[in-house]
Formats: sequence, C-alpha cells, structure tokens
Amino acid sequence: METLEDQPIHNLLKEEQIPQNKITVVGVGAVGMAFAISILMKDLAGVLALVDVIEEKLKAEMMDLHHDSLFLRTSKVVSGKDCIFGRQYNEESWVGAPNFHHD
Repeated sequence: METLEDQPIHNLLKEEQIPQNKITVVGVGAVGMAFAISILMKDLAGVLALVDVIEEKLKAEMMDLHHDSLFLRTSKVVSGKDCIFGRQYNEESWVGAPNFHHD
C-alpha cells in the first residue's frame, strides 16, 4: 500500500481548469433560472449569458445572481434582451450587457 510519502507532490496539487466556453440561457423564468443556477454551481461555463425580452425580470434575476455570487464560485454572467449582444462580447472590453441598465 502506498503512503502519502510515496506519492509525488504534483499529484496532490492538480491545477484547476477554468472552462473557456459560453452558454446562453434564453428565458429567465423558473426553468431558465434553474438551468442557469445549475450551470453556475457545476462551473460548466466561463461565461453565462442570460437573454429575455422582459428587461425588468432580467434585471431582477441578474441582481439575484450577483447576490448569490458571494456564496458561489461563479463564472462571468452577462445579460441582454436579444441574442445579438452575445456577438458583441469581448473579454477585454466587456463591462455589461448593452441592454442591461443599473438604476
């Protein structure tokens, strides 16, 4: 039986891989948010994009996710009212979704 002393140290300190993909959830109702939270909890995406035409609902769900980010190791979460904003995403210059306004 191998002991801890017999195992090389590099096997104990595996570097975590950060996902580099982007997942878009269309619709932030009960099902869409269940998917979004599951994606965040399982750390499946580097970027999670939320899309919904009802901007007030989208803003409320984004605020909930920002509050949850204190307790979860979250990916970058972006939002917008149409799918076009996803094409404008640029890692260096992204501040927030063009259609998501903080009041």
